Amino acid sequence: MRICEAEFGANVGKYHKVLYLCHRNADPDAVGSAFALSQAFGGTLGAVDDLSRTGEALAEAIGADVKIDPKAEDYDLVVVVDTSVRIQLGSFRLARYALIDHHQDIGLQHDAEFYIQRPSKSTAEIAWEILKESKAQTSREMAMGLLVGIISDTGRFRRSSPTVFRAAAELLEAGGFEYEDALQVLSIPVDASRKIAILKAVTRAKIDRHGDWLIATTEINSFEGSSAMALADLGADVAFAAGKHGDLCRISARAGREAARIGLNLAEILCEVGKNNGGNGGGHMAAAALEAVGEPRALLEECRKRAAEILP
Repeated sequence: MRICEAEFGANVGKYHKVLYLCHRNADPDAVGSAFALSQAFGGTLGAVDDLSRTGEALAEAIGADVKIDPKAEDYDLVVVVDTSVRIQLGSFRLARYALIDHHQDIGLQHDAEFYIQRPSKSTAEIAWEILKESKAQTSREMAMGLLVGIISDTGRFRRSSPTVFRAAAELLEAGGFEYEDALQVLSIPVDASRKIAILKAVTRAKIDRHGDWLIATTEINSFEGSSAMALADLGADVAFAAGKHGDLCRISARAGREAARIGLNLAEILCEVGKNNGGNGGGHMAAAALEAVGEPRALLEECRKRAAEILP
């Protein structure tokens, strides 16, 4: 059942034990949104597997107690936050759940008790609308978590809109802190292992020219998202980075502004390739991921071909 932001409090209030669940390797958007909702409406904050480095930094900064790998059976309702497809929840088995999310995928909508899912630059914007519509008291920590989530998911406002800037201004006023305070939370030095992985990904990259478009593919054992982002920052119009994890292959993809503008939708491409290979995928037009069965090289080639078919 689709609901609006003003109806969230009444719906979640029907349940006594509520878990606000973040996807694995939870980023600041997931952590900040789930924390604010759990503080406003009561409940436990949890995450699958682990937090990302920036997610962990945010949790520490706002004093968020995140329960790692909670059990679904301990709760009457699981509110899945910032998660569009089941693969992001690993082995966590959903039963009765709700959904708060900003991705394009509809994979978790059908079985949800209720959901709010609409396109926006971050889930934190939706969470902020819920708090405002509910007239919930907003602490400094809640506002900080939401603003850091927005900053992170918009690439420090590079992918933004008037709505994003309005939400950011409101959160600064509500929290009573400076923008620099929020930025400081994300100021984490890049560790050597990540640097090495990205450098290896770049040196191994295969570049395919399709007209004036450049499609980059690379294989790496970790940090697929960072590697794809690095290739896009270096000039690739579309970048796919794949890694083997046990029997599964994970691919992260990024696209430049022009590729997305002409209609390239990475969420659709990775969803299709994932389902064709016993997995799933999704995300946004310009940033998406998949997890599927197969070898990285073959799956990368499938992704590359699908992108090349769409680019003029």
